[in-house]
Formats: sequence, C-alpha cells, structure tokens
Amino acid sequence: MAREKKFSTEDIYMETHKLLLSVGYDKFSFGLLANSLNVSRAAIYKYYTNKDELIYDYMVSEMEKMVDDLNKIEWISDYPSQFQQLFSLIFGYSDIHQISFMIPSNGKTESEKIKEKKQQSRVLHKLFFEQIQQFIQVGQDKGYIKKTIPVSLIIELIFHSVTIPNRSGLSQEERAHFLQEIICQGMFIK
Repeated sequence: MAREKKFSTEDIYMETHKLLLSVGYDKFSFGLLANSLNVSRAAIYKYYTNKDELIYDYMVSEMEKMVDDLNKIEWISDYPSQFQQLFSLIFGYSDIHQISFMIPSNGKTESEKIKEKKQQSRVLHKLFFEQIQQFIQVGQDKGYIKKTIPVSLIIELIFHSVTIPNRSGLSQEERAHFLQEIICQGMFIK
C-alpha cells in the first residue's frame, strides 16, 4: 500500500501530464497516478471523482496559462519576429495539443463539473484562436502573408505542425525552427 504524503495540485497535474503522454488517455488511471505520486488512490479521489474530471481540470489550467502567456508577450517591432514569438509559444505547448487530441469529445454520462470544464475549455480555445486569427490578419494586411490563403487554414497548419511526431531526432527548438521555416518560406530554394 502506498504511504500517504502531501501533494499539491501542481504535483497531480505534472504526473497526469507525464502519464497521458506515456500511456495515453485510455490507459490512464488513478491507480497509475497514485503509484507515480506514491499515495493511495483514495487520496486522489478526495479531489476528483474520476479521471475525466481531473484531465479537464488540468487542460483548463494549461489553456489558461497559454492564453496568459500569449497576453504577456512583449511583441518585437517587426512582424516576422512577432510570428516567430507566436510560433515558439504555440510550440512550447505542443504536449498540451497532443493530449487534447487524445481526449474523447463525447462522454457517456458527464457530470455538471465536467460540462463546466468543457465550456471553460471552449471559451479559452475560442479566445486563443481569435487572438491568433487577428495576428494572422494583421500579417495579411501588412503584406507579410498572402491574402489568398484562408486565415483558418494557416492556423490549422500551425497547430497541426506541432503535433507531428518527432521521428527526426531534432531537439524541440530545432523542430520549431525548421517547421516555422517551412511554413513561412516553403521548402523550395527561390
């Protein structure tokens, strides 16, 4: 039996993050989480009734951080540098994007708490999307980004680029740099 010890919400979130990335949503359980934290499952049940409640709580917390980080960016004067800052921010949260794709969108029976967290998640996602959409539109208005490419497609391309599996052996920073280069300048030599 695991010994009881003190743990914080941040501890739970950190271990949840690690476990979701290593075992996935379907195999994630309070038993695995309790073992990782060296506590009993009952200790976790004191805070959360089920894994969906925990995972949505965690995801909302991460999305709040992402929106907050976006709002805290001190934009450099030229647009290409600003784009690089935005891309780096999005890439910095690539694990969260990956985890969000694991979570089933339709639950069998959802508690009010989960419905509330899903709604918070939708609101934060919409806010983040709108801020990026405005940023891309500014780039189009200033002549940095082709106006013929739909803004929504550009945003999808950016977000899906961060979920590409890393089979290249490149570091996170190198991958971000090369993916941004491909998105902004293409692959062909001009």
